[in-house]
Amino acid sequence: MFGGMTMRPWTGGMVLIFTCGVLPVPIRAQAEGDGEGRQQVGCFRGRPLPACKSFWIFEMQGNAPLVQTEGAGGKAFDNELEWNLGHMVNVDSTYAIGGVVTVGTGNDNALTGLKLRGRRWLRSDLSLEAEGGLVWNDATVGGTAALRLNIRDQGSFYLRWDMLPNLARGTQHALSFGVGTGSVPALITSGAAGLAVLIIFTAYVIGIDSDGDFDLRAIQSPFP
Repeated sequence: MFGGMTMRPWTGGMVLIFTCGVLPVPIRAQAEGDGEGRQQVGCFRGRPLPACKSFWIFEMQGNAPLVQTEGAGGKAFDNELEWNLGHMVNVDSTYAIGGVVTVGTGNDNALTGLKLRGRRWLRSDLSLEAEGGLVWNDATVGGTAALRLNIRDQGSFYLRWDMLPNLARGTQHALSFGVGTGSVPALITSGAAGLAVLIIFTAYVIGIDSDGDFDLRAIQSPFP
């Protein structure tokens, strides 16, 4: 099934995402001591019972194929930046279940996904997750499954298998490695990325001359 595999290097950008989002971990979405017996609904950073009855998932992550099959039309998978948005419910002090929607960007074949996710709490700040569901791009619909080590709902490492059927290329598979941030670190890194895009776009618009061409000299420095 995995004949013709090709190795892909990991990207430094994924390490940057994890470093920027997880090393400043003392950032807290909520105080740890909410008191026993108080079960919050819709916590922004997930914790097991009795602290949280349910919690939101907001993640920014990057992944790259480790190995993948290659069809007649070339490779179907590439490095990708993704956002996950979802919700989970603690069924007891050990397990939580829920789902996420995934939106990808960064290449022409970026994947969108709808996945079920289960979580096993190892400690209040450490959990293992398994997820599976559907992924699709402009050409086809396939399947996905992943295993994830989640740290404080603020950072994660994961391995993921993706499959996309294609009449021209045949069914293609990929095993990818990824790192991500969650809750407050995800908001910070997403906001920083959005601000960078806005600055670049504004500079580009300002730098367009009367002929419609980009002229770097047209951008005025704000400093004397």
